[in-house]
Amino acid sequence: MIVEKTRAFAKENHDSEGFKYHILPVVKNAMLLAKKLHADLEVVETAAFLHDIGVAAKIAEFEVENDHHITGSEIAGEFLQKTGCKKEFIEKVKHCILAHRGRKGPKPETLEAEIIANADAMAHFESFLTIFGYFLKTTSSFEEAVVEVEKKMQRDWNKKLTLPEAKEIVKPKYEAIMLVLKSTMEYFEK
Repeated sequence: MIVEKTRAFAKENHDSEGFKYHILPVVKNAMLLAKKLHADLEVVETAAFLHDIGVAAKIAEFEVENDHHITGSEIAGEFLQKTGCKKEFIEKVKHCILAHRGRKGPKPETLEAEIIANADAMAHFESFLTIFGYFLKTTSSFEEAVVEVEKKMQRDWNKKLTLPEAKEIVKPKYEAIMLVLKSTMEYFEK
């Protein structure tokens, strides 16, 4: 029951592209990992739907992207409390949201939090083209966008994917993306 309410809340508060191409891949990968690693499925699915709710809530006045894990944890806590969830469950979900950023927040202290952090990175390999589109808009050239995407993919692969099971799932996509990026970079002027 809480998962259905959480999905509806996340869908209502994210733009359709963000929901479809980031939130849903995070949920998919989080559930794959949670089942494989015998984690708390309800905590994982709820946290996966809510992990970026701080971004969605701040889109209009977004000033500092780096605090969305903090804002999101607060919003998720309020939402879950209103839906009647138990305090222990709420705290577990909030920790997953706080820790999903990897280097920008507290370290994951539970398996569920580590799963959310990994699933967040895994989604970047699933929806690679949306990340490329983002960098095309925010950099000054096609070449700069390619370089930034390559850095992000490497960072996610080397730092954010801490579970061997997560790397195993996305390895074919990572290798394909890196092949495309490297072959494109061959034509850059040096």
